[in-house]
Amino acid sequence: MRLFRAWSMVDNFLGQEQVRIDWFVIGRTAPPAPYEELIRDYDQEDENACYDEILANELFIETEIDELKKYLFSRHQIALQSEAVEVPIKPGTLSYGLLLISGEKGFYGLVEEADYDLSFSVLGHYDVQEVKPPRLLHQEDLELGSNFLARVFEHLNIKGIERDEVHDLLKKIYAEQGLKVVTDKLST
Repeated sequence: MRLFRAWSMVDNFLGQEQVRIDWFVIGRTAPPAPYEELIRDYDQEDENACYDEILANELFIETEIDELKKYLFSRHQIALQSEAVEVPIKPGTLSYGLLLISGEKGFYGLVEEADYDLSFSVLGHYDVQEVKPPRLLHQEDLELGSNFLARVFEHLNIKGIERDEVHDLLKKIYAEQGLKVVTDKLST
């Protein structure tokens, strides 16, 4: 029995340039093969066996990979990457199904799409970091900051620094602090 993990790199997803979505099977009524073959040292009586079963059930068989690859390309023009998983799988490995049960965020319901026609149900897990927009400053703020630095340099008796150098230094400091100077006034 060959089992596979699968993922896609998706451009412009939720405000990110490129996001990896890890696909997995949900709602399997029977494992792709007996658990004794799929899970190393499988013991049905072990209280943690159910977690290993979730992992075994969410992996793809070869025909499912082919089906998913065609679906993603035809509906979304997205390529599918896959890799074989060593069987029997190692017990105690974290699964996406367990993340779903735990209330983790970041799941895409492929199975919920209109006209979904795969013979199995698929979800995707993604991890998108929140991108905070830069805090914006006006050109006047740059002038005020530059005037302040010029006064500091005077008090420290530092001479020979040009106004453009002070502007460049202040812009660098602002950028390090997550601030951006804009030339247009912001409307409030």
